[in-house]
Amino acid sequence: MSLKKFSIQTFSLFIFLSIAVGTSAQTIYFCESVDQSGAPVNQSNAFIIGNNGGYFDFLVKLPYEARSYYVNYDIYKLSSDGSEQFDNTIRQEIEPDYNWFWKEVTFYDEGTYKVYVYDDNDYLITSSSVKVRKN
Repeated sequence: MSLKKFSIQTFSLFIFLSIAVGTSAQTIYFCESVDQSGAPVNQSNAFIIGNNGGYFDFLVKLPYEARSYYVNYDIYKLSSDGSEQFDNTIRQEIEPDYNWFWKEVTFYDEGTYKVYVYDDNDYLITSSSVKVRKN
């Protein structure tokens, strides 16, 4: 193998790894609370609520500024066959320069829920599922 070909391959690999390491995805975390630096406290994908309901936080972290004045959390309850039944939408006002934000959300019924987060242009930011059980 020539030195020139080796250098091009090495350079290409370096660029690929740099992009892969530098790229982080937007994520929603479900947690008991959020600390002042935006880190989830007691993160989980399953929560136990009381018979009269209970709450936990949705924390969204972005690798960029939100560039949005609000987000919508579209919440669907999953049926046993995996189909989604619309539950509700929660709107949260945010600032365009935010790269993380959180919302306390109350649940009254147990089940598995799929949460989709959209910006003010209806662009899907992130989504994930959470299980809610009653004690």
